[in-house]
Amino acid sequence: MFSSPKVYDRPIVVTGATGKQGGAVAKHLLAHGHKVRALTRNPNKPAALALAESGAEIVKGDLEDRASLDVALSDAAGLYSVQDFLEAGVDAEERQGMNLIAAAAASNIDHVVYTGASTMDRNTGVPHLESKWTLEMAVRACGKPWTVFRPAAFMDNWEWERESIAKTGAIYYPMRPDMPYAQIACDDIGRMVALAFEQPGFWANKASPITGDISTMHEVAASLGRVMGQDVAYDQISYVEAGKAMGEELMLMFKSFDELGMDGSPYNLRQWLGDITDFETYLHTAGWGEN
Repeated sequence: MFSSPKVYDRPIVVTGATGKQGGAVAKHLLAHGHKVRALTRNPNKPAALALAESGAEIVKGDLEDRASLDVALSDAAGLYSVQDFLEAGVDAEERQGMNLIAAAAASNIDHVVYTGASTMDRNTGVPHLESKWTLEMAVRACGKPWTVFRPAAFMDNWEWERESIAKTGAIYYPMRPDMPYAQIACDDIGRMVALAFEQPGFWANKASPITGDISTMHEVAASLGRVMGQDVAYDQISYVEAGKAMGEELMLMFKSFDELGMDGSPYNLRQWLGDITDFETYLHTAGWGEN
């Protein structure tokens, strides 16, 4: 399926390099021998220092500051773009993404890889999915070879609930118990982004959902219970309760998943990567069995 990996003699700029997705991208690019230029607002934060120890070039930059983006991309070969709506809101996510795309269009880079989210192409009406779709359209129109991945829900996000699940023995969401819930490990997102840069002949100008595991919500709870060594139940709550507990934005996202379904197939991911991370493997690797 794939040819010999492309080798770059210039750095690949990675945004969000101290976060979940960007950190995984930087890790796998470095492991494959690529030069990584990690963009961060704070070069002295522990995650940035750890990247420097791994061989990344750390560059101070801000997605709100176009001039800093132009400098970061000035002699780069590629760009990995990701934005976080949870940190600054949907409007800021879109503004920052557009700044980055404009800088990429004005640069001499060879390839832009952007990660958005599952179902963002379905006219969901969910603000952060709509903003990611707007950014995907801008990436496609930037004049550079591009690749877009639309990852499923992050397995890594269960870390936010580890303590509460151990205490309550339950997970609380508004989706149907039998809804197929698509998930992916951020590490596998990093592997896919590295693959896109290394195989531009296959991946240039393509968009694809990426999913590593599909389980019903009852099955998700059962997997958590098996790994944790305790009973874990799925307790379906109303969308009103969900909105109060998690905020309207996330509630709308889960409602959209419930009504429209989620995208992607582990079969496809396995074809591209070989071994992939299913949910229980992720939980074991992340130490959930040590609670």
